[in-house]
Amino acid sequence: MGKFVISPHFRLHEWVAEEKGYFREVGLDYEFRGVWEGQELEKAHALANKVGAFQSFEQGREANVSCACHWTVNVAASRGHGKMYADAYSVAPSA
Repeated sequence: MGKFVISPHFRLHEWVAEEKGYFREVGLDYEFRGVWEGQELEKAHALANKVGAFQSFEQGREANVSCACHWTVNVAASRGHGKMYADAYSVAPSA
């Protein structure tokens, strides 16, 4: 299996999994690659033309793991911009 590209989306679970060694424990070859990598976040958010997770899929974002919302992943997959792997999809219960 090739290297997984994980695209963190301003949430903690990927960082916690890395810090606790969960990815290494199962032998996953991975790298984190931010959607806005190389850009100054202040400038990226100041654009008149707002760009979100869906637009990054449309533009060909290269990532194997994304935690974009289910709407984004489903719509992107239905338009041929990737796949949703249902066996890896999860929803955490809330209190």
